Amino acid sequence: MLRFWGQPQFYRKSLDPVGYELFLREGFTDNWNIPTDFGKFTVDQISGLLIRTVPMLPKSIHNISLNLDIDQFVDPEYQRVLLKVKRQIGHVRLAIELTEHASDTAIPNIQLLASARTFAHGHLHVILDGVGSGENQLDRVELLNPFVHEYKFAVQNFRPHSNLKEILPSLTFWHTLAHKNHKLFTIEGIESKEDLLILSDYQADMLQGYDLGRPIYLPTLDDPMNDQLEFNYSF
Repeated sequence: MLRFWGQPQFYRKSLDPVGYELFLREGFTDNWNIPTDFGKFTVDQISGLLIRTVPMLPKSIHNISLNLDIDQFVDPEYQRVLLKVKRQIGHVRLAIELTEHASDTAIPNIQLLASARTFAHGHLHVILDGVGSGENQLDRVELLNPFVHEYKFAVQNFRPHSNLKEILPSLTFWHTLAHKNHKLFTIEGIESKEDLLILSDYQADMLQGYDLGRPIYLPTLDDPMNDQLEFNYSF
């Protein structure tokens, strides 16, 4: 059985959960696993799961984001299907997170730019995940800037480090660039009260991390466990 787990995302000022980053998991009841091959799932499976999950979300959740690797991001079928899903799920904002993972094949910049344009013009917010790490470096950010809504700085991508303060120059650079380019800025990977205290000086729009909220099981309309769920799963 395939389900989404959602990691809560919080407004910085109130620390109220307002969204979920969605993670695919396979399993049943108390045995849920990270898939070994995300590529085996079709866009129809993913979109169908989205459509069955969104109606069950708490009313306080206004945003959801779906991770796509670069091969999925430039796939016309993903674009077509997810734009259709956007029109079906109504009040919940769907965002696409372009992950920092590399592709096995070279993706031309013109193709990447065209895909970002298609998503943005279809009113799907485009998020660059893990800026400053992996493939989401400055050259890609500058390329896609016209169609990007948000930068996400992933603290966990810089671990292990002896002290969180060691990565603050990089965090400052991306925070400043987001402000300059009028993009939303999210800090993820907050794993302790100390992390939260250190990062509190940064005026991030959103915060995310295990210390604030761990991923939770998200039921679907046709979930066989609906009568048993207590909505207290964590992963």
